[in-house]
Amino acid sequence: MVKFLNEIKKYGSDTAFRILDGDKSFNITFEDYYKKLSSCAYNLNNLVTDLAHKKIGIYCNSSYEYTLLLTAIMFSRAVAVPLNIRESLDNLQYEIENSEVDYVVVDNDVLSGLTNIKLVNKDKLLKENGGAVALTDFTEEEKEATSLIVYTSGTTGRPKGVVLSVANLFGFEKAMYDDNAPFDNLEGLKVYTNFPYFHIGGINGWITHFEKGCATYLSINPGNILMDLENEQIDSAVVTPATLNLFKKSVARGHLERLGGAKLLVSAGAPVDINTVELLMENGIGYGQYYGMSESCGNISCNFDCKNHLKSVGMADPNVKVSIIDDEICAEGPGIMQGYHKNPSETAATLINGVLHTGDLGYVDEDGYIYITGRKKNLIILSGGENVSPEELEKELYKCDFITECKVYAENDRIAVDIFADESNSEAILEYIAELNTKLPIYKRIYKKNLLNQPLEKTSSGKIKR
Repeated sequence: MVKFLNEIKKYGSDTAFRILDGDKSFNITFEDYYKKLSSCAYNLNNLVTDLAHKKIGIYCNSSYEYTLLLTAIMFSRAVAVPLNIRESLDNLQYEIENSEVDYVVVDNDVLSGLTNIKLVNKDKLLKENGGAVALTDFTEEEKEATSLIVYTSGTTGRPKGVVLSVANLFGFEKAMYDDNAPFDNLEGLKVYTNFPYFHIGGINGWITHFEKGCATYLSINPGNILMDLENEQIDSAVVTPATLNLFKKSVARGHLERLGGAKLLVSAGAPVDINTVELLMENGIGYGQYYGMSESCGNISCNFDCKNHLKSVGMADPNVKVSIIDDEICAEGPGIMQGYHKNPSETAATLINGVLHTGDLGYVDEDGYIYITGRKKNLIILSGGENVSPEELEKELYKCDFITECKVYAENDRIAVDIFADESNSEAILEYIAELNTKLPIYKRIYKKNLLNQPLEKTSSGKIKR
């Protein structure tokens, strides 16, 4: 069991967070963090009677204070339930009711549109008034206790509450990079991130950074990322695909200073194109990507050799065993979830004999690199028995520079596609599809094309809804 609180104490006066806000930027040491944590836990225990085992939701903007709330809740032996501030009110209401939260911590006292919830103002918990609680690390006897319920934001259906235990989060030492990363020592490493702390990627990253003694850089205003980093010196940045695209544009325009001198950029959640990797490497910047999910409590694999294995999501994390069962990528390891909260049927379908069935179709090559070819649940099965992967066709469609977004589906037993693009490029897009169809088997050919003038509907995490 990782002694997480002891790790915080061990790093003492080292920087835990650097908060970027122009000339008002400031540092928080691990020592400062622990003091604030003890105060937050004191206030929480005073405001919520019999706190242990209660479920506490967090509906706040992502910030270093968010991690204080998470730590105070979990190490007070309660269950933290991060709530996505980008989620629809309908889904939020469902998550609150499904998780049976006792209280929800909010930035403001008003959470309009939701009913039957008890609110706790974040500022009341973060106020330092001299009180402190001596929190303790988890013991081996507590490893099966539930510590976190984090909701997936799938492309179909209601969100599912992923139940994570103490052991899933703190039962093993996490890997951060592999041998291809340009760092020999992680302690004191300066890492910028904008993965939100209500997302498993953000939570897993925060825990890993603290275990390794890294300094985490955050922006007060996420929209100011390029200006924030211009006068900073960082080692690495772990960012969302959208931010990676911003970085790519800055590099292409010759503004390397806007990346803060980062030697390595890392992303997750979407594949990267060869042009991005080549552009970064031409400018002395490495690239890596993570593959994981809420159900695996973070990384299943990582790839920091994208130059030679660009289309791969990398090799299995040292703590994870990956296998292919009926063409589906499956994973075993200490981070694998306990199940879905109050959803035994989905749990039984996803977690079989302790093996997580990811729903991703793929294969492992002879060198151990994992490749994703599509989504099992998205697979289109036509009346003739033919299987069509939407992702396979979408990958081909995205090779057309004029297509901004697309979604392949079946309609009347034929393949159809919705496309978001500039209307002026419609003729060129239709010509591209006509040419593509000549290279496809008859059953894979795209018969219906819907050209749209607005973006496709997304989930709260930014994925296109199926």
